[in-house]
Order: sequence, then C-alpha cells, then structure tokens
Amino acid sequence: MVRVCLQGGNELMPASREMDLALLEMAGPGPLVVVPLASKPGADYARTGAHATTYFTDLGADVVAAPDARRDAAAAAEAVDAAGYVVLTGGSPRTLRDALVESGLSSRIVAAARRGVLVMGSSAGAMVACTTTLLPQWRGNPNVGPGIGLVDGYVVVPHFDGARTAWVRAGLAAAPAVLGIPENSGVLVSDDGELSALGQSPSTLITADGRKEMVAGVGFEPT
Repeated sequence: MVRVCLQGGNELMPASREMDLALLEMAGPGPLVVVPLASKPGADYARTGAHATTYFTDLGADVVAAPDARRDAAAAAEAVDAAGYVVLTGGSPRTLRDALVESGLSSRIVAAARRGVLVMGSSAGAMVACTTTLLPQWRGNPNVGPGIGLVDGYVVVPHFDGARTAWVRAGLAAAPAVLGIPENSGVLVSDDGELSALGQSPSTLITADGRKEMVAGVGFEPT
C-alpha cells in the first residue's frame, strides 16, 4: 500500500508531535530517513538534518539523516533503500525537486513508497511529492512544474490560512483539486485515493465546485 502524508509546514515543532507520533506507529520496519534536499548544500543541509534527527529521536524513532544526494547520490540512495519511513523536510520546492530528480533519488523514493514505505513531505516536501507542484517565485504568482509523482490529482498549497488566492488559482489551473494544508497539520493519502486529515487544524479540499474541510477524526465537513 502506498501511503503518503502531506504536511502543511512548520514541521519539527512541538505542535506537530501528536501527528508525528501517530505516523511513527504506521511506519514499517527500518529507520526513519530524513532527506533535507529542500535545504542548500553544506551548513543549511546539515543543520536541517540535525534538527530533524533530534526531533524524531525524541519521539522514539531510529533516525538516519541521508547524505546529501547532490554530493553522494549512491550513499543517499542506499539510505532510502533501507528506510521504513522517509521524511522530506521543508524549504525550497524548486531546490528539492531539482535535487531529487537530478540525483535519481526521486525514483528511489517512489519505489520505496510502492513497497509500502511511509513517506512524509512537509511544505516543500508535500508540494513536490505530488505529480504537479507549484514553484514559487520571488515576485508574482507561482509557476507550475512536475513533481515526483507520489500523489496524483492534487496540488498542495502549504501554510494554508484559508486564502492564498493566487496559489489556489494556479493549482486549480494545473490539477483537478488543491489541498490547502495548514501548519502542524496534514493529509494522509492512500493508494486507493482515500484522504484522512491529521494534526491541529482542518485541511481544505478545493475544486472548481467549491471547498470542503477535512477534520481529523471526523472526515469531510462543508465550508
């Protein structure tokens, strides 16, 4: 079963602990492997990896920060191949997407998900996990481009506050539906297309026909 958790950002914080503990219970055997490729190479990558390692270790996980695939693609692939749970942290969607594709790590993560390995992406990680991703620009509306294809039919708008109109409009022009996911919240997507809300705040499913809120433990509620 393919299971992907799309989180809205502000990851690795106390407000996400309950959600992340629930996800750890779903994970299979093997270490939790952190892939911070949305961060710049060097100190930024190392800092994000160390932060994630501390956070998930405190939750009781066996954690490995993958080597930077831009510098050692083979070692990063080996880490992902051994994972029971893969985590794509936030940062720059374009940086993450390009690093995953150019290193070949995207195909290893897709293969892991098809084996039943749980994959979680937060913010940029959630955006790029989809077949289509928004690619923010410094100014103007976001561009749209291919993601890595773990989740089809949706574009993720992270840090969702009920607005982000330009992002929602761009997403609906590129995919049948937008998932607006607030910080410290998530949407679990199974391979049969079922959506389940997690975390502190409702996520929003947006289509051309309107909006529905997804409430953790409840399901869909009209807005």
